[in-house]
Amino acid sequence: MLYKLLMYVRLNKASWKGRLFKLVYQGKHVKIGSNFKCDSFPDLQITQNGQLIIKDNVTFRRNVEVRAHNDAAITIASNVRIDRGVRILGANESKIVLEDGVRIGLYSVINGGNSVKIGKKCLISGFVYLQTSMHRYNNDGPIQDQGYTHAPITLEEDVWLGAHVVVLPGVKIGQGAIAGSNSVVRKSVESGQIVGGVPAKILKDRTNS
Repeated sequence: MLYKLLMYVRLNKASWKGRLFKLVYQGKHVKIGSNFKCDSFPDLQITQNGQLIIKDNVTFRRNVEVRAHNDAAITIASNVRIDRGVRILGANESKIVLEDGVRIGLYSVINGGNSVKIGKKCLISGFVYLQTSMHRYNNDGPIQDQGYTHAPITLEEDVWLGAHVVVLPGVKIGQGAIAGSNSVVRKSVESGQIVGGVPAKILKDRTNS
């Protein structure tokens, strides 16, 4: 009987940890829906005006980090799965939105100095970097002292980003588009296009295949 109980706890530990996390962190600035699961407590940093909303049936694997600084708001919709080591940062007045059914692979980073929208059923592979901020680099002093420029990133529904893709500020990737592994996407991509390379260029159009 004890063995069965231990096995039950082991097999359902993500559910138990999710319930405990919700019990501890649910409040004015953190809203968590039903059936939240986590392999370990996420590293959560929410400043006074930040907000985090996690909807139903969301799963975090180990060592997920979520930060909402300043007036940033992060919304994770239902049926989202986030793999281990993922970092989601919202700052300034950014709105970070992961819509229903999004999958994010291990150790990917969403760096939201400006807003990021990831559409329904998007598939983001491991070690992907979505970067909405860029250092200024004029000749007025050290680069690290010059601050940042910001521009939003949008992924429409059903976008697939391969492993190690980098998406730079101001990029919009249209519905059903694909960025091949190791691409650096610095210009917007039309719906259905397949791009790859550094910088990313059009390789194929899915609508014509």
